[in-house]
Amino acid sequence: MSLFTMSGLAQGLGGGDDGRIDGKTKFIPLPYIGYDRSMGFAVGAVPMLMFNPTEKDTISPSSIIGGVASYATSKTWFLMGFGMFYLKEDRWRITAAGGLGTVHFQFYLDNPIEGWIPYQSEANFAMVKVERRIYDKLYGGLTYMYADVITSTEKLPIIDTMTLHGIGLNLSLDQRSNPYYPRSGYYTTLKYNDFPEWIGNEVASKKIMFNYNHYFSVRTKKDVVAARFYTGLGLGDLSFNQQFIVNSPNIRGYTQGGYRGNQLFSLQGEYRWNFHKRWGAVGFAGVASVFNAINESANGKLLPGIGTGIRFKAFEDTNFNVGIDVAAGIDDWGIYFQIGEAF
Repeated sequence: MSLFTMSGLAQGLGGGDDGRIDGKTKFIPLPYIGYDRSMGFAVGAVPMLMFNPTEKDTISPSSIIGGVASYATSKTWFLMGFGMFYLKEDRWRITAAGGLGTVHFQFYLDNPIEGWIPYQSEANFAMVKVERRIYDKLYGGLTYMYADVITSTEKLPIIDTMTLHGIGLNLSLDQRSNPYYPRSGYYTTLKYNDFPEWIGNEVASKKIMFNYNHYFSVRTKKDVVAARFYTGLGLGDLSFNQQFIVNSPNIRGYTQGGYRGNQLFSLQGEYRWNFHKRWGAVGFAGVASVFNAINESANGKLLPGIGTGIRFKAFEDTNFNVGIDVAAGIDDWGIYFQIGEAF
């Protein structure tokens, strides 16, 4: 599993209806809390600085730099720094992140053990993505990813040491009204990540990921209807840590790691209701499925999830929300602290 999901953070930060804060900088110190049935109760901090790099550029959304520190009762912990930069009147978009941590998680193996297998992954990682506007709202670019992961389990005599180097190609069409809190428009991305042997990978593998997010309002500035389709396709000899897992943000309500495989599909919708100047509520539902799963019984199984949550507008001059979601799936559930929106 990934140590931190950038997409949920990137979707939800920002100011006004144009993605820009008032003034040059705005510092946002946020607490982090959460609970799931695998890693337990988690606490942490997410300090962020939003800023406008130059006064002359009044078109680009505000940029962000920040950090994440979290510790859970399962002894899972991680530290990460990140930055998202919108430059040159939004002609260039640069995303970077790096960090380290230890994750205590689990997976289910139905044959021959028929039980849960807890495991530990120690990792350090880094990534940088550079995108250039090709035409109008179409962007293209390159990504480099690095991860060094040691995975071990007490129940099985397995210690897997893996170093990954990935090169990615990205295309995105961004027609959102605001890249941080969209009320209308759509956002679609296509990513191709290659992990070839010639740059130091032990085995070759590839991953293709596609998502389409759509947004519209029924009542102006009172609500948002959001929908998301996502698919992830793994090709070649994917390692255990490269597999797709049914969990947030692709669907909420699954926290035990019971469904994982080389391909994942998900569809979800969410209604966001701003019933007060600073308070809001969300309701959401979705379905996901995995294929080429580690357990044959999970292949193609429909996995519904449903939930609700509360939102608080932390800063009135922006559309920046924090909140708590509660979601349930099949024999599973979780509590999620949302920094921004889920997608």
